[in-house]
Amino acid sequence: MPKQAFAERMAQWGLLKQGLDANAADLTFLEAERAQITALAANLAALAAQQHAQQEALKAQTQQVTQELDAGIGQMIALESRVRASLKGKYGAKNEKLEEFGIKPTRRRGVTKPAG
Repeated sequence: MPKQAFAERMAQWGLLKQGLDANAADLTFLEAERAQITALAANLAALAAQQHAQQEALKAQTQQVTQELDAGIGQMIALESRVRASLKGKYGAKNEKLEEFGIKPTRRRGVTKPAG
């Protein structure tokens, strides 16, 4: 069975229900099914609306959390920069103690010997 979008299926079920309603007198043997289709279609429509509302609420919540996260990251980067600069000022940029804080000390470059 090919996959169909929910809206397409709801439209098809709506047409089926309209046909059953219009011909209810001739189709009395399908009265129970017609009632089930009516009730189930209404339930599915309500669930779909609820799902959409929840998705929109979660999307808004996610955007809010993302903004807060971005702001916090910006604050942490600024704080980290100040602390790293303070540590380099305290110990000196070449001090090996900086490695304890995850900071690479400034090291002299080795002298490259000419080839030959």
